[in-house]
Amino acid sequence: MKTARILVVDDAKFTRDLMVKAVKAEYPQFEVETAQDGRKAQKLLEIGRFDLVLCDWEMPEMSGIELLTWLRENEESRNKDVPFIMVTSLGDKEYVVEAAQHGVTDYITKPFNNDQLVNKVTKQLVKSEIISREELAEIMNRRTRVMGGGTTANVLTSKQGMQTASMQAGRRVRGKAMLMFGENKLPVVIRELNTQEVVVMAKRGQAIPELFEELSVGFIAGQGEQQMRLTANGSVVLMQAQEKRTNAEAVYVGVRFTDMDQKSGQLLSKIIARLSS
Repeated sequence: MKTARILVVDDAKFTRDLMVKAVKAEYPQFEVETAQDGRKAQKLLEIGRFDLVLCDWEMPEMSGIELLTWLRENEESRNKDVPFIMVTSLGDKEYVVEAAQHGVTDYITKPFNNDQLVNKVTKQLVKSEIISREELAEIMNRRTRVMGGGTTANVLTSKQGMQTASMQAGRRVRGKAMLMFGENKLPVVIRELNTQEVVVMAKRGQAIPELFEELSVGFIAGQGEQQMRLTANGSVVLMQAQEKRTNAEAVYVGVRFTDMDQKSGQLLSKIIARLSS
């Protein structure tokens, strides 16, 4: 794997340390530098080349949006096109739109967890070809016993299905769902589902989410007054062709849910029971 230089910018030392720790835990060989505000980050960006910037919005001296604007408009900068991820508590749509207009690459809303941050970082480094597709596969195999038990290579072919801390096996269910990412709404068929993750099948030829991409999954179960609806947020942690051939007609997509509160978890359990009956 190639080496990478990452710049972390935040006026809160706790948050800077948290981001550095998360990145170094996954990529100990990477060089990570920090700055406590946009002005200090600006000086670092003027003298050195970076592969990624993780930056807060609200900071003294120079805000994150000011730093981003300066960076994108500075034709002489070697970092003009560096991937720039805004990490901020300003999650309203107007702020996301403003950041996009100024050239932000991606956006993370505080509070976040380590997986969310590392997934965003990995996604950009794959696009930059610092991490190859082969190395990405190795990372996924190393991670967590993804989707509850196996590696990415065997999780969808195992007869036991998904294994998680909350359930001994993911339930085989019959039902449909909707993946919502960017401007896309992708109808899919549910293959396995539990309160932590879902595996769905999507037909090729449609817009497919990327590995590590954050999205929403819409579920519907029942009819009439008994109908239950739930939209759950998650990240794509697995992608695999339905068959081991290049012209496979379908793709399995595995999504791990994030920020699932108790009420949503209880509703999802009822949906699982309904779709399993």
